[in-house]
Amino acid sequence: MGFWRLLACAGALALLGAGPPTGVALRTLEGDELEITRGAGGPDWVLHFWASWCPDCIEELPNLDLAAKGCDPSRVRVIAVNVGEDPELVRRFIAEHALRLPVLIDPHGKASRKAGLWGLPSNLLWTAEGERTSSGPSSAKRWRNRLAELGCAEAP
Repeated sequence: MGFWRLLACAGALALLGAGPPTGVALRTLEGDELEITRGAGGPDWVLHFWASWCPDCIEELPNLDLAAKGCDPSRVRVIAVNVGEDPELVRRFIAEHALRLPVLIDPHGKASRKAGLWGLPSNLLWTAEGERTSSGPSSAKRWRNRLAELGCAEAP
C-alpha cells in the first residue's frame, strides 16, 4: 500500500473513530467566531476551502460564485472559507475578483483538518443524506451539476 493511500486510510479511520463533525468553527472577516452546524430540517451546506495563493482556487472561485447564484439560501448555503490568511488580504481579494459569495475565515486551518480535508481547494458538503468531502479543483460545469443535485436552479 502506497504512503498516500495509507495516509488517507489513517485519516478516514481517525474520522470514523471521532464520528462526523457536529459543527465547524469559523470566523467572520470582522473576527467573530461562528459555528456552522447541521440540524434537522436545516439547509444543506457547501463549504469551499480556498486561499488567495492557490492558482486552482483563483480559477475556481468565480465558477462557484456564479453557480451559487441559483441557490436558495434557505435550502442550500454556499460559503467560501479562506484558510489561514489575514482578513484584510481576503477583503482585497474579494473586491478584486468581485465575489458575491459569503466568505468566512479558517484562521489556522483547524476546521478544514477537523473535516478531514487536505489541500486546496477542498469542499465539505453537509446534506440531509450525510457528509461528503472532495479535494481538487472543479470546473464550472461540475459546480453547476453538483449544486443542481442539491436543488439549486441553473444560474443565468
